[in-house]
Amino acid sequence: MSARVKRPSHKDLKQPDEFVTATGKVVEWAQQNQAIVKYGAAGLVAVLLLIIGVSWWISSRNATANRQFYSAIELYQADQWSEAYDGFVALANDLGGTDYGRLATLYAGRAALQLDKPDDAIKFYRQFLGGSTTVPLQQLARLNLGRALAKKGDTAAARTELDAARELAGPAKPEVTIELAQVEEAGGAKERAVELYGVYLEDNPQGPAKEFARARLIALGGTPPEAPASQFGGLNPLQFQTQ
Repeated sequence: MSARVKRPSHKDLKQPDEFVTATGKVVEWAQQNQAIVKYGAAGLVAVLLLIIGVSWWISSRNATANRQFYSAIELYQADQWSEAYDGFVALANDLGGTDYGRLATLYAGRAALQLDKPDDAIKFYRQFLGGSTTVPLQQLARLNLGRALAKKGDTAAARTELDAARELAGPAKPEVTIELAQVEEAGGAKERAVELYGVYLEDNPQGPAKEFARARLIALGGTPPEAPASQFGGLNPLQFQTQ
């Protein structure tokens, strides 16, 4: 037979519940320590207000940086280099800790190059590369830093930056290759320049700089690679026209 459940006696029913007892003790402690409770609650409110304030401040800075960046980029795209440069520099200086402030540093360098200010360009590109960034943007920054250094006549430093840019798996590698070929040619490294012009033509036979690369390669005594066969297999496409 199963054990019978003991029915609680009248005395048992009068015993205080454990939760009620514990709650009563907490209330009693709070009443005896009102100052601690008061200041603890005030501290919690202060922390919450601080979190809300910081969040609003960050959001406000990001929104401001966003507006200022797109104002400057519109000037840049309209070839208003000086005005765009001033806008990017102001944003980089005032809100450099935001994402758009960091990006403004990169564009300040690009605008400086357009204004033929290689020293300023070098400063901003090095500043940009001093922080974390994506591989494509790093490649672009190193490409343009190499250009700025080449304008200054610092061939060794330009070569270093462009070699580093070629090692990165970014979309600007063909452009980097052409730029490095020109730096090597200007620095008297003829064989290296010939090699790089050839690499560009082999990897980018229909690239935008193909005619320039072929011309420089021939001028340096090199032999351009053969042009790729057309989709018609070398036949005259006119043969396929209907009468």
